[in-house]
Amino acid sequence: MKAIVVTGRSLAQGKAKEKKFSEEYMKASAACEIDPDDLASLGIQAGQNVRLANGKGSVVLRAAKSSQAPHRGIVFVAYGPWVNVLTDPDSDGTGMPTLKGIEVEIQSAPGEEVQDLRGLLGHSLKGR
Repeated sequence: MKAIVVTGRSLAQGKAKEKKFSEEYMKASAACEIDPDDLASLGIQAGQNVRLANGKGSVVLRAAKSSQAPHRGIVFVAYGPWVNVLTDPDSDGTGMPTLKGIEVEIQSAPGEEVQDLRGLLGHSLKGR
């Protein structure tokens, strides 16, 4: 399923951002909030893992049911290293990457684990 990712601060992510290697930060930042109807159409339950992928990268996140108003096709992921995998580093001269409107493909990721921050950073640095 195609979707658009928007990012921003969440209360939980903001509270934990000073402890980036903590379980609390990972729980808040490595999750994606998906519209309940989109979860159902994908056959995914909240708490299961999903893979978000685009031309910039691919990352496994924990699916969460969005509590916001219905917004099919829109996924929220809190600012952090997990969503950065999907972000285009080209800032079009602004100095700030685009953090909203990131096009992705979502699919169920049974048997795949969400990487902790050390694993995520180690994986992303291998290609550089």
